[in-house]
Amino acid sequence: MATKFNKEIWKKYKSTGKIPVSSTEYKIETSKPTNIKTIYNKATELGITTEPLDIVRVVKEIFNIKLYFNDLDRDVSGFIERTGPQDWAIHVNKWENALRQKFTIAHELAHFILHKNILQTGSHYDSILYRDENTSLIERQASSFAAELLMPPNKFEQYINEGVNTIEKLAEKFELSTSAVRYRAYKLGYISEY
Repeated sequence: MATKFNKEIWKKYKSTGKIPVSSTEYKIETSKPTNIKTIYNKATELGITTEPLDIVRVVKEIFNIKLYFNDLDRDVSGFIERTGPQDWAIHVNKWENALRQKFTIAHELAHFILHKNILQTGSHYDSILYRDENTSLIERQASSFAAELLMPPNKFEQYINEGVNTIEKLAEKFELSTSAVRYRAYKLGYISEY
Protein backbone atom coordinates (compact mmCIF):
# COMPACT_ATOMS: atom_id res chain seq x y z
CA MET A 1 0.00 0.00 0.00
CA ALA A 2 1.35 3.41 -0.90
CA THR A 3 1.46 6.40 1.39
CA LYS A 4 -1.54 8.69 0.97
CA PHE A 5 -0.97 12.41 1.35
CA ASN A 6 -3.28 15.41 1.20
CA LYS A 7 -2.23 16.74 -2.22
CA GLU A 8 -2.40 20.46 -1.43
CA ILE A 9 -0.49 20.12 1.82
CA TRP A 10 2.05 17.84 0.13
CA LYS A 11 2.59 20.35 -2.72
CA LYS A 12 3.24 23.13 -0.23
CA TYR A 13 5.62 20.88 1.70
CA LYS A 14 7.52 19.89 -1.45
CA SER A 15 7.93 23.51 -2.58
CA THR A 16 9.04 24.92 0.77
CA GLY A 17 10.62 21.94 2.52
CA LYS A 18 8.75 22.96 5.67
CA ILE A 19 6.05 20.98 7.39
CA PRO A 20 2.84 23.01 6.98
CA VAL A 21 0.75 24.33 9.84
CA SER A 22 -1.79 21.71 10.87
CA SER A 23 -5.02 21.62 8.93
CA THR A 24 -8.32 21.49 10.78
CA GLU A 25 -8.43 17.75 10.19
CA TYR A 26 -5.04 17.20 11.85
CA LYS A 27 -4.83 19.25 14.99
CA ILE A 28 -1.69 18.69 17.00
CA GLU A 29 -2.55 17.93 20.58
CA THR A 30 -0.69 20.48 22.65
CA SER A 31 -0.62 18.11 25.61
CA LYS A 32 1.74 15.79 23.72
CA PRO A 33 5.48 16.52 23.73
CA THR A 34 6.85 17.65 20.39
CA ASN A 35 10.56 17.78 21.15
CA ILE A 36 13.11 15.37 22.58
CA LYS A 37 13.80 17.25 25.82
CA THR A 38 10.08 17.34 26.63
CA ILE A 39 9.74 13.63 25.85
CA TYR A 40 12.57 12.83 28.29
CA ASN A 41 11.06 15.10 30.95
CA LYS A 42 7.66 13.42 30.57
CA ALA A 43 9.26 9.94 30.63
CA THR A 44 11.09 10.79 33.86
CA GLU A 45 7.88 12.15 35.36
CA LEU A 46 6.08 8.88 34.52
CA GLY A 47 8.92 6.66 35.77
CA ILE A 48 9.84 5.44 32.28
CA THR A 49 13.44 4.28 31.96
CA THR A 50 15.56 6.79 30.03
CA GLU A 51 18.95 5.00 30.08
CA PRO A 52 18.39 3.54 27.58
CA LEU A 53 15.06 5.07 26.63
CA ASP A 54 12.16 2.60 26.88
CA ILE A 55 10.62 3.58 23.55
CA VAL A 56 7.76 1.06 23.89
CA ARG A 57 6.52 2.70 27.09
CA VAL A 58 7.06 6.18 25.59
CA VAL A 59 4.87 5.31 22.60
CA LYS A 60 2.15 3.68 24.69
CA GLU A 61 2.08 5.88 27.80
CA ILE A 62 3.05 9.33 26.59
CA PHE A 63 1.54 9.27 23.10
CA ASN A 64 -1.22 6.69 23.57
CA ILE A 65 -0.27 4.99 20.31
CA LYS A 66 -1.07 1.31 19.97
CA LEU A 67 1.85 -0.92 19.09
CA TYR A 68 1.62 -4.16 17.10
CA PHE A 69 4.27 -6.66 16.04
CA ASN A 70 3.11 -8.18 12.74
CA ASP A 71 4.20 -10.50 9.98
CA LEU A 72 5.28 -7.86 7.44
CA ASP A 73 7.06 -8.16 4.11
CA ARG A 74 10.80 -8.55 4.36
CA ASP A 75 11.51 -5.04 3.04
CA VAL A 76 9.07 -3.31 5.44
CA SER A 77 10.46 -2.43 8.86
CA GLY A 78 7.24 -0.89 10.07
CA PHE A 79 4.52 1.66 9.50
CA ILE A 80 2.23 4.06 11.26
CA GLU A 81 -1.45 4.41 10.53
CA ARG A 82 -4.27 6.59 11.67
CA THR A 83 -7.02 4.36 13.05
CA GLY A 84 -9.48 7.04 14.17
CA PRO A 85 -9.83 10.82 14.49
CA GLN A 86 -7.14 10.97 17.22
CA ASP A 87 -6.08 7.30 17.24
CA TRP A 88 -2.86 5.95 15.81
CA ALA A 89 -1.11 2.58 15.63
CA ILE A 90 2.48 1.60 14.90
CA HIS A 91 3.07 -1.78 13.27
CA VAL A 92 6.54 -3.32 13.49
CA ASN A 93 7.95 -6.26 11.54
CA LYS A 94 8.04 -9.10 14.07
CA TRP A 95 10.77 -10.89 12.09
CA GLU A 96 13.40 -8.19 12.63
CA ASN A 97 15.61 -8.37 15.70
CA ALA A 98 14.63 -6.47 18.84
CA LEU A 99 17.37 -3.84 18.39
CA ARG A 100 16.14 -3.04 14.90
CA GLN A 101 12.52 -2.98 16.11
CA LYS A 102 13.41 -0.40 18.75
CA PHE A 103 14.75 1.98 16.11
CA THR A 104 11.74 1.34 13.87
CA ILE A 105 9.36 2.25 16.71
CA ALA A 106 11.26 5.51 17.32
CA HIS A 107 11.28 6.23 13.56
CA GLU A 108 7.51 5.77 13.30
CA LEU A 109 6.99 7.91 16.41
CA ALA A 110 9.06 10.59 14.65
CA HIS A 111 6.61 10.49 11.73
CA PHE A 112 3.78 10.98 14.23
CA ILE A 113 5.51 14.00 15.78
CA LEU A 114 7.01 15.58 12.67
CA HIS A 115 4.76 14.58 9.79
CA LYS A 116 1.26 13.78 10.94
CA ASN A 117 0.00 17.01 9.40
CA ILE A 118 0.86 15.81 5.89
CA LEU A 119 -0.32 12.24 6.31
CA GLN A 120 -3.88 11.70 5.21
CA THR A 121 -6.04 8.71 6.14
CA GLY A 122 -4.23 5.48 5.49
CA SER A 123 -0.78 4.25 6.35
CA HIS A 124 2.80 5.36 5.96
CA TYR A 125 5.09 2.43 5.24
CA ASP A 126 8.82 2.46 5.79
CA SER A 127 11.15 0.12 4.02
CA ILE A 128 14.48 -0.85 5.51
CA LEU A 129 16.05 2.19 7.14
CA TYR A 130 19.43 3.51 6.00
CA ARG A 131 19.19 1.39 2.85
CA ASP A 132 20.81 4.16 0.80
CA GLU A 133 21.28 7.91 0.54
CA ASN A 134 18.33 8.28 -1.86
CA THR A 135 15.64 8.19 0.82
CA SER A 136 13.10 11.00 0.89
CA LEU A 137 13.38 14.10 3.05
CA ILE A 138 10.65 12.92 5.44
CA GLU A 139 12.37 9.57 5.88
CA ARG A 140 15.70 11.27 6.64
CA GLN A 141 13.96 13.60 9.10
CA ALA A 142 12.27 10.68 10.86
CA SER A 143 15.51 8.71 11.07
CA SER A 144 17.39 11.74 12.38
CA PHE A 145 14.76 12.41 15.04
CA ALA A 146 14.71 8.73 16.05
CA ALA A 147 18.51 8.61 16.31
CA GLU A 148 18.61 11.73 18.48
CA LEU A 149 15.75 10.46 20.64
CA LEU A 150 17.43 7.10 21.26
CA MET A 151 21.03 8.39 21.29
CA PRO A 152 21.08 11.99 22.56
CA PRO A 153 24.36 13.80 21.81
CA ASN A 154 25.06 14.52 25.49
CA LYS A 155 24.57 10.85 26.41
CA PHE A 156 26.76 9.76 23.47
CA GLU A 157 29.54 12.08 24.68
CA GLN A 158 29.10 10.98 28.30
CA TYR A 159 29.52 7.31 27.41
CA ILE A 160 32.63 8.03 25.34
CA ASN A 161 34.13 10.07 28.18
CA GLU A 162 33.44 7.13 30.53
CA GLY A 163 35.46 4.83 28.25
CA VAL A 164 32.57 3.28 26.33
CA ASN A 165 34.32 4.06 23.08
CA THR A 166 33.66 1.29 20.59
CA ILE A 167 30.62 0.95 18.37
CA GLU A 168 29.85 -2.42 19.94
CA LYS A 169 30.01 -1.10 23.52
CA LEU A 170 27.90 1.93 22.62
CA ALA A 171 25.36 -0.35 20.93
CA GLU A 172 25.10 -2.33 24.17
CA LYS A 173 24.59 0.85 26.21
CA PHE A 174 21.88 2.21 23.91
CA GLU A 175 20.44 -1.27 23.23
CA LEU A 176 20.50 -0.60 19.49
CA SER A 177 22.08 -2.19 16.45
CA THR A 178 25.72 -1.46 15.68
CA SER A 179 24.57 -0.11 12.32
CA ALA A 180 22.37 2.55 13.96
CA VAL A 181 25.12 3.49 16.43
CA ARG A 182 27.78 3.65 13.70
CA TYR A 183 25.58 5.96 11.62
CA ARG A 184 24.89 8.18 14.64
CA ALA A 185 28.62 8.32 15.50
CA TYR A 186 29.30 9.36 11.90
CA LYS A 187 26.60 12.06 11.99
CA LEU A 188 27.94 13.39 15.31
CA GLY A 189 31.48 13.53 13.91
CA TYR A 190 33.02 10.82 16.10
CA ILE A 191 34.02 8.72 13.08
CA SER A 192 34.96 9.92 9.61
CA GLU A 193 33.15 7.37 7.47
CA TYR A 194 30.05 5.27 7.71
